[in-house]
Formats: sequence, structure tokens, C-alpha cells
Amino acid sequence: MILYTSMPNELVFNTANEDYEKHAMIEMNGVSMTVEHLDGNQCRIVNLLSTDPNHYLDPNLQPGTILKKSYNYDQSPSSSQNSSMI
Repeated sequence: MILYTSMPNELVFNTANEDYEKHAMIEMNGVSMTVEHLDGNQCRIVNLLSTDPNHYLDPNLQPGTILKKSYNYDQSPSSSQNSSMI
């Protein structure tokens, strides 16, 4: 991909680690998605990682939707648990 812009790289490519630490990839009801952790036991859908067009038409899976975590999970890649939040 080639990006032609007069903006500085710092504005185009945000590389702040604290922004990335709040995000996680999860699977809920067979749909993979990226979520942003919020305060308490909630998270917000950032985007869907699905190839099924019907998932994008589901109003419950729209980006910005707030989900409630039902239990804590281990985010480490060596974990044998399924990282499902809902």
C-alpha cells in the first residue's frame, strides 16, 4: 500500500503502546473480533474479523457496541484456554 500524504508519520502511524495494550482479539459465538477493554467488566467492539457478510449485518456486532465480560481470561499465547469473553 502506498500512502501519499503531507501529514507527518507520527500523525498517520499512531504507535503509542498504551493504545495497543487496551485491545484484544476474542471470539464470541463463533465470530472473531477486536475489542477495546473499558473500565470495569466491559469492552467495546472495535472491528470484526470475519469473512461472513451476515456477521456485519448483525446489529449486536456493530463496532462501538459495549459488551459485558462474563469472566476473566488469560491473554498469554501459551494459555490452553479459549479466550472467549462473552
